Amino acid sequence: MTTYSDALLKVADSQLGYAEVNGASKFGEWFGTHVAKKPGFKDAAWCDMFVSWAAHQTGQAENVGQFAWTPDHAKWFQKQGAWGSTPKPGAVVFFDWGHSKNVNAIDHVGLVKSVISDTEIRTIEGNISNAVVSKIRDHDTIVGYGYPDQVRENQAKAVAATAQTKPIPPMPGDASTPDPVAAGALLLPVALIFAYAKKHGNLHRILSPLVPRAKR
Repeated sequence: MTTYSDALLKVADSQLGYAEVNGASKFGEWFGTHVAKKPGFKDAAWCDMFVSWAAHQTGQAENVGQFAWTPDHAKWFQKQGAWGSTPKPGAVVFFDWGHSKNVNAIDHVGLVKSVISDTEIRTIEGNISNAVVSKIRDHDTIVGYGYPDQVRENQAKAVAATAQTKPIPPMPGDASTPDPVAAGALLLPVALIFAYAKKHGNLHRILSPLVPRAKR
């Protein structure tokens, strides 16, 4: 488990026992104010907004995602190349209570706290019985996993690839790039000579050695 995953789980774990009040949650209120920036989220289902909140608190919003709708969140991980079927601590786990493996049927989300066995994981989830709880889940209801660490790694590779292909501007005085001042200094004497020769009718004498003669 990475330090990023550990930080994410510690923040999520600190919320265990929190319960919504009169059908509203602080996670939904936060999401509506800071992410969606519109009303209607305060009293909405908040399992995914809880995950988004924990990611934001640890500076990992770009790696975990900021979503309120679980199918869209899962599809985002797929587009990031960070989706799979192997449980890992700190991964985002997506559920379908109908036991399908269809991303469009996902109706719940949580965080993998630990891997118990080949068939069971321990989770931290929001909006279970209107509260933040820890559960033991088997693989029958799990559609798949999103991996924030993989998203981070892929983003870093993309930035590095862009940096390699971007041309580096030449430094002042670089030998590969003519210095305008130096070039001007070299051309000035030549210009003076030509001006003098033209004035005194000697221009043809200067140019004749430079012009190839036609073969006879």
